[in-house]
This record gives sequence, structure tokens and C-alpha cells, in this order.
Amino acid sequence: MQDKKKMAWMMISVGMLLIGVFLVIVIKSYMADQNASSQEKNLPSLLQLEMENEQLAGENDKLLEELTKYQAGESAAALASEQLEKAKISAGLVSLSGPGIMIVLDDSDQKRSTSNGSIGNYYIHEEYLRAIVNALWNGGAEAISINDQRITSNTEIFCSGSYIKINNTRQMPPYNIVAIGNQDNLKSALQFYVWDMLGEYQQQYGITRKLEIPKGSVTVPAANQYSYKYAQPVKEG
Repeated sequence: MQDKKKMAWMMISVGMLLIGVFLVIVIKSYMADQNASSQEKNLPSLLQLEMENEQLAGENDKLLEELTKYQAGESAAALASEQLEKAKISAGLVSLSGPGIMIVLDDSDQKRSTSNGSIGNYYIHEEYLRAIVNALWNGGAEAISINDQRITSNTEIFCSGSYIKINNTRQMPPYNIVAIGNQDNLKSALQFYVWDMLGEYQQQYGITRKLEIPKGSVTVPAANQYSYKYAQPVKEG
């Protein structure tokens, strides 16, 4: 009787064990199906996200390319603007200020007399102006004006009787010369025979030859733009 009961419990235990194993297999199979189903459901979202990332990366590359072009264009424009400004300064088309000297030359107000030499010695002539301008250039002047007329490569200093033509304008004495540059060098540049001669004429004939070394800045005005009719730029290459 006892043996039959043990056999029955063993049969029941084995049956329960088999049922448990079966349930585990079923549950794992179900979970695997669920995971596969979930991955399949998420796959379109992942693909779409990847496509969006690729699109954003492409747009980012385009923006970087445009930014590079813009920066390059901006640099080229800034360089062109800087070169244009330097060219305008070199051509004398920009008013300048800085340390410098001022010179005043004027005719004599004394009574003219031939007994003391030529009557021409009572006047300031155009060759004096040209000689002083050249001396100032030689002394490192960066800008020069006479009676507010900017001296450029196109400036003429030419006697036309009772007046001197400068930049096609009529200039009368006194002649106020302004030069920008190192004051010591400009002053030293005036130590030449014309300047010394004018000093002698000042004593003998009463002309004015005055040099001023201002502590502040001096200003040289801009020149009018010169119009070329015949000269053309030579094309390179």
C-alpha cells in the first residue's frame, strides 16, 4: 500500500515538473516573440532617425561651406577696401594729420629799390617753393600742402605773372607750406642753399621766411581727384 502511494506521488511530481518545464518554454517563446515584434516595430523609427541625421549632416556641411565662402569673400572685400584706402592715401585723396612743420613765405613790404640788387629779390618766386617742397620730400615728408593745395604727382608749381599756379589754382602770397613727417628730419632738410638764401633776403630785402614747429598735429587737406584722358592702365600678361 505504501509503495503504491509513493509511486503515485512520484508520478504527480514528474507530471508537475513536466508542466513547469513546458510553461517555462512557452513563456520564453512568448518573450522572444515580443522582443522580435518590438524590434520590428522600432525599425522604421530608427531608419527614419538615421535618414534625418544624414540630412542634418548634409545641411550642416552646406552651411559650413557657405560660411567659408562668406568669410573668404569678407576677407577679400576687407583686403580690397584696405588696398583702396592705401591707394587713396598715396594719391593724396585723403586728408591727413600728424606731426610736422609749417613754413610761411611772403613778399617784402619794403620799398623796392634797384640800388640794393634786383627787384626780384623782394618777391617769393615759384622756384623757391619747388626747391623747398623737394627738400621736404627728401626729408621724409609724407604729405605737403601750399595754401591748402595738396602737393601730388600731378601738382604744378608754375609762375603765371603776378601769381603762382598750384593745382591749376591761382595762389598769391603769403605762401603757407605745411608738411607732415618727423619734425627733426624736416627741419634738417631745410638746411640747404635756397633756405639760407631766403634767410639772407629776409634781412636784406624784407621778405618773410618763417619756420614753425607746432607741438600739436598739422593737417594737410585732400587733393582733388585727377582725371586722366589719355593715359590708360597697362594690362599685365
